[in-house]
Order: sequence, then C-alpha cells, then structure tokens
Amino acid sequence: MVDYVPALISTCRIVTGGQEKDSMKLKKEKIIYIALTVMAVFCGLIWSVTNIAHDCAYQISMSWRLLSGDRMFLEMWEPHQTSAFLPAILMWIYEKLFHTTTGIVLYLQACGILIRGAIAFLLYKIFVKALKKSVAYGMALLFFMISPKDYALPEFANMQLWYSALLFCCLYGYLRSGRRILLAAGAVCLCLEVLAYPSCLIVYFGVIGLLAYYSENKKKDVLLFSGICAGLGSAVGGYFLLSLGPHTFRQCLEGMLALEPSHTVGMGDKLLGYLKDILKVLPVFLIVGAGGWVISRILLLFFRRAGKGTGAEKGVGTEKKQAGRQLWFLCSTGIFLTGFFLNILSAENRTAYSLIFLFLVAVGLRNVKVLAGEEKRIYLCLSVIGGLGFTATLLLSDMPLYPSAAYGLLAIIAALIPIAGGEISEGIRKGLFSCFICFVALLAFRCVYIRTPMTGRGQICSVLSDLSVVRVGPAWGIITDEQGACIQRDSYPEWEEWIRPGDKVWIIGSVADTLGYLYKDMEIAGPSTMSTPSYSDAVLEYWRLNPEKYPDVVVAESYMGNLAYELQTNEWLQSWLEEEYQPEQIVDGIYWKYYFRKKR
Repeated sequence: MVDYVPALISTCRIVTGGQEKDSMKLKKEKIIYIALTVMAVFCGLIWSVTNIAHDCAYQISMSWRLLSGDRMFLEMWEPHQTSAFLPAILMWIYEKLFHTTTGIVLYLQACGILIRGAIAFLLYKIFVKALKKSVAYGMALLFFMISPKDYALPEFANMQLWYSALLFCCLYGYLRSGRRILLAAGAVCLCLEVLAYPSCLIVYFGVIGLLAYYSENKKKDVLLFSGICAGLGSAVGGYFLLSLGPHTFRQCLEGMLALEPSHTVGMGDKLLGYLKDILKVLPVFLIVGAGGWVISRILLLFFRRAGKGTGAEKGVGTEKKQAGRQLWFLCSTGIFLTGFFLNILSAENRTAYSLIFLFLVAVGLRNVKVLAGEEKRIYLCLSVIGGLGFTATLLLSDMPLYPSAAYGLLAIIAALIPIAGGEISEGIRKGLFSCFICFVALLAFRCVYIRTPMTGRGQICSVLSDLSVVRVGPAWGIITDEQGACIQRDSYPEWEEWIRPGDKVWIIGSVADTLGYLYKDMEIAGPSTMSTPSYSDAVLEYWRLNPEKYPDVVVAESYMGNLAYELQTNEWLQSWLEEEYQPEQIVDGIYWKYYFRKKR
C-alpha cells in the first residue's frame, strides 16, 4: 500500500496543476472579454458624438418633414422616404419631452448606438447556444463594430442591417423551437427591412428557400410567412394607392425618379461598373495571396530548422495540405491587416477595408464543408440573409461594388464559423485568435482616428485635423471639422433673423446641408431633402401637384455672396430664379444666399 502513496501524490499534483492551468486560462479569457467589451463601449461613445455627414442630415430632415405632416409620395419625393418611420418616432419623443430640436442629432446618435448594442447582445445570446463562446462573442462584436457608412443614428443603411439581423433571430429561433409566433415576427421584420431599403424584397426568396430546406412543416410555414408579408405589403401599397389615386401616385413616382438620376442607372451599366470594380481590385487579391504563400513557405522552413511546430509541417497528405492552407490564410490575413493599418493612417478611401470582408467571406465559403448541424444552419441562415442584403444594395444603390460589402455584414460575421471550425493545430488557433484581436483593435483605432465631417465631398478626415464642437442648433454637441461647426454657428442666427415662423423654405446646394430645416418652425418647400439633389423641370411638376408648397424663401449654398459653382452653372435653376421666381429681395449671408419671394 505504501508503494501507491508516491503515485497518488503525483496524480494529485497533476490534477491540481491542470485545474490551476484551466483557472488561469478562464481568468485570461475573462480579462480579454472585458477589455474588448470596454473597447466597444468606448467606440460607441465616440460614434455617438461624431460622424455626421450629408446622408445623416438627409435622413434627419426627411424624417422631420414626415413628422411635420408631409405626406409620403405626394409631398415627399425622397427615394428613401419609407425608411423615415423609426427616426420620426424617436424625434417625436424628443420633441414632446423637450419642445425643441436643439441637440436632437446627438439624441438620435445615442439611440442608434443603444439599438445596435442591444441587437449585438441578442445575437450573442442566440449564437452562444450553438457555437463556442469565443466564436459567438467575436461575431456579435464585429456586428457592433461595423457600420456600412460609419454612422450611429438610425438611417436607412443601419436600419437595413438591424432588421435583417432581427429577421435572422426570429427565423433561427423558429427553426430551433417551432414557435410560429417567431416566424410571424420574422415576416414583420422582413417588411420593416423592405421599408428601410425597398430592394431588400429579394431577401424574401432567400427566407422561403431556408424554410423549404429546414422547416418540418414546409407548406404551412411558407404560407404563413408569405401571407403576413403579402398582407402587410398590400396594406401599405393599398393605402398610398387609395389615398393618392393610381394616376397621381404614378406621377409622383415618375417625378421622384426624374429628380434622382443617380439611383436609376440601368442594370446593364451597373453590371459593367461592377465588372470594372472587380478587375481593378483583382490584382490586389492575387498579390496578397501570392505574398501570403511566400511568407508561409518561409515560415515553414524556419520552423523545421528551429525544431518548432505549427502543425503545417507535420502529418502527411490531406492533413498537411490543410494545415498549409491555414498557415497561408494567417499570412495573407497579416498582409491585409498591415494594409488596413496603413489605409487608416492615410485618412483616405473610407471603405477600403471592405476588401477584408470579401476575403473573409471567400475563406469561410471555402471551409464550409467542415460545418454540420446547428453550426451549418446558423451559417447558411446568416449567409443567405446577409448575401441577399448585399445584392439588394447593389440593385438600388449608386455605390461601387466594394463600398457596398458592409451591407452583407451578416454573411461577413458568419464566415467566422467555418474559419474557426474543423481540426486546427494549437499554433494555428492562436494565430487566428491574434489576427482577430488585431482586426478588432484596428477597427477601434479607425474609430478613434478617422472622422466623417459635416463638410467636404470626400467625407473623411483624421482626428489630427482641425475639429470643433457644434454649440447651436440641431447638431449641438456633435464634434466635426472646423468648417462644419462654423457653418452651424453662423447659419443658425442668420436663419433666426431672416426666416419667419411658417415660411415655406427650399434649400438648394451642390451638396446641400438640410439640417437648416430643423432650425425653427418652417415648412419644407422642396420636393426632396436629398444631400445630392438635381434641379430640372421635375421640380415644377412637384409644385403643380402641390401648389401650396411653392417657396416663400429659397436658401442657396453660397460663401460671402458667391453661389456654389454647381448652382451658378445650372441653367434650369438660374433661369427659374430670374424669370419665374423673380425674388423681390436677396440677402447675402456668410454661407447662404437668401432669395425672398416678397420683400421683408
């Protein structure tokens, strides 16, 4: 019996040592989770007070005119007008509480971050039931850290992603539990996604395909989902047809499309543009892939000579090839991350990191064969919904191919599942973890370093630029470039002096700052609050249908009396101002020229 005592002591030491090792590992993981969460919260605070650009002003002023009583399609000719409902509801709450629009932009920013954070947390709670905690957390974290346009507020791009994420949560929840209330809720979420971005109607067909593949009661589920979507769609469409009449509704749609030529480019021209985008960036992927292969070969040689192992230099046949591919992926990812860092420092090309998203999706698709069960189901649901959302953006948007990649965010985060799956050596696993941490850290660094200012066509500057805080008007509390803050500072008192309550105001410009519509109680007289408007006879058609909207005041982008070049050279606009509108008084402000129909 005595002979067994040393062995027993040795065994106890091994068990105790293993427990201590596991405890240290769990403690380390907990510290990493806390650090990443704190980092995300810090980024959320930064986004809440920064990154207000032209599209933000467009979404806010569009929602404000809906809240002010303008009727959709008849009096509102904005192409994204159906997305105005959520910001309008939030603005209604703010206005009822504080009876002012001062600071309303900051409030919307904070609401957007809270909504994004809540959805990211919901995704985590769903993912963690079927995936490893580290993968589930990483996917939710990426969802929070990535926004198509870097905006925090509830604008149409963010709303598209939010409702698509909620659609996934409902659909996957139904497939797991069989509760049809979740399937019905998913149909509502899809309808809201379509309102945010109408071309997302194609997501419906993806959901039907997923139900046909996974559902146990295919016919009943397809009929239920389709019936709710058709019912809600018919109710909304029927309301506009009945309230406006088919003829007027058609005229409004034609006028709206005539004023937004950038969103009505032919599909053939779009496909040609996307093909050119692919050809431009294809060499980048080839160079990165080749560079990753060369570096991985060098590392393998080094490890062999040093007697160290990654798993890529061991084994035979298929195992060795798989480990080699994993090492290639790590090396290629390192090259992409280096390029991402340099891109951030350059403060140019705000969407260049979309190449990393496409790379992740491609690698994830390559590794999908390692998935099975719930992992595969989550991956397919996310990829189908996210991939079709990306396609919907390409169909409706005037953006190039690669800046649109972030609209497929669900497919991007889904790629983490197969990338982290399968048999991976400890060395490769640590490398993948390090790459992910570096990527998230770079996203956080980008959040700190890159700003989207209120002025400038490039819509990008660095934190080292001259920045200032807006201290008046709707954008109170927002940090932006010096010029943007000055425009708000000097314009607000001018409008207080020259614009009377109830005036019908039309803001025109090359890139119009339409936040002025919220400066005081006035009526929006123009057909659209788009930040990049066009001016043609379609405007006259708008006033023919809405004669009560004819402007009392036209406020034109200017600087010290000099009109913006695009306004000076617009023959239709200049002809209309001089020959038809014939203002009785013109006042030159600092950043605006005011045309008054009647002298004041």
